[in-house]
Amino acid sequence: MTKTVEIDIRSAEGLKLNRRLLKKKTFAVARIGEKSRPSHLDVSGGSSPTWNCKLEMPMSGTEQFIYIEVLFRTSSGREKKIGEAKIPTSDFMGRYSPEGHLNFLSYRLRDEYGDKCGIVNVSIMVKPYSTDEFKSSSTAMKDYGACSSQAAETGLWRPRSEPPAIDGYGGRIVTGVPVWCVLQRPT
Repeated sequence: MTKTVEIDIRSAEGLKLNRRLLKKKTFAVARIGEKSRPSHLDVSGGSSPTWNCKLEMPMSGTEQFIYIEVLFRTSSGREKKIGEAKIPTSDFMGRYSPEGHLNFLSYRLRDEYGDKCGIVNVSIMVKPYSTDEFKSSSTAMKDYGACSSQAAETGLWRPRSEPPAIDGYGGRIVTGVPVWCVLQRPT
């Protein structure tokens, strides 16, 4: 199943080339499988560029990683790679990150030798189904995790029609250990 992923390549920090801070024109490229999309060129950022470039890309369910490459443009116009971040799809898809949830993530950039060469900051959101897509798709019920097929068929359960409220705790996922497990005293 193909989903749409919104990737916002925000910025990078501490970009280094041969262990020296970079003072060049930089840009980033998001790559999912064979498809890639570049950001715009940051002319004045130096070693801490800001792009704030939103990209929407299709992603199949079989993809395991998104790659963010940071490159710079030389004075002759050639493009050279600074480093790459490998983002596991499990970090923004799956059990604890529902569709439509905006994830702010920072990843270490590594050069071709595996050395650290900076940090890239991104936000990623898997676009949720629209209500029309939900009604037409038989697999959507599994993705939304209805409590039972009867509840989904009778209309007792339905996906959210609007994003969760920011104020309060509505719509947030919390993990933890029950209090009774922690407070048990040995006998």
